[in-house]
Amino acid sequence: MITVFNGKSFGLSGERSSGFVQVERLLVDHIKTFTPSGFVVFMALVMHVDDNGYCWPSIKRLVECTGLSETTVKTALHYLTGMRINDKRILAVNPRTSPNGRTTSNGYKLFPDSIDHHADVTVVTAGSTKAEKAKEEDPAYPLYKTFKQTVSGFNPEAPITDKEWKSVRLTIWEMQKAGVTPDDVKERVKVLLGKWYQNQDMITVRSLWRHWDTHAKPKQTISNVNTSVEEWFK
Repeated sequence: MITVFNGKSFGLSGERSSGFVQVERLLVDHIKTFTPSGFVVFMALVMHVDDNGYCWPSIKRLVECTGLSETTVKTALHYLTGMRINDKRILAVNPRTSPNGRTTSNGYKLFPDSIDHHADVTVVTAGSTKAEKAKEEDPAYPLYKTFKQTVSGFNPEAPITDKEWKSVRLTIWEMQKAGVTPDDVKERVKVLLGKWYQNQDMITVRSLWRHWDTHAKPKQTISNVNTSVEEWFK
């Protein structure tokens, strides 16, 4: 139904390279299947698609080029992912994250059941979850890994998924920015384990950071027992 090709166009402004999208008349038989907003959003995606049937416009971009509200665009995308023509999907959504784990704009595949898409691009349908290893190159990642190991008492075999990482990363980033080290995390988690041994479920990344300088703070020890009283008061 959709043909994408690149070429040259000529006009009053001269010669320039351009991309073209060709829509077959066959689509007219299925327009009634779309909701009005669904068709507008679908055509906006078509205008952004590459030669492999893949595109990644942000919600903001789709709002700008369709004139629809953000809520309407999101509703239309959800509708399109469940829509079928001749029992085949017309759209699949691929949640995308940057190397540091931040959520970026989604990727979209047109006609995922009909096109032989590139193997490097993995698609999950809207509403499903994809378990992946957290981005281990993140400088704050060792802090969370140490936290999990200390709380459990051993090195967990299960990988840290993106979903789990996203739920704690903001707090972990705050800790890393404050100069906290894995040894600091290990030390203060052990303090909480000693105090909250009957309620270990209370020990989370957020509760650790919240009580970092209170309940989780180790007791001060006197490093020099021979220090005189006068020297202490100085």
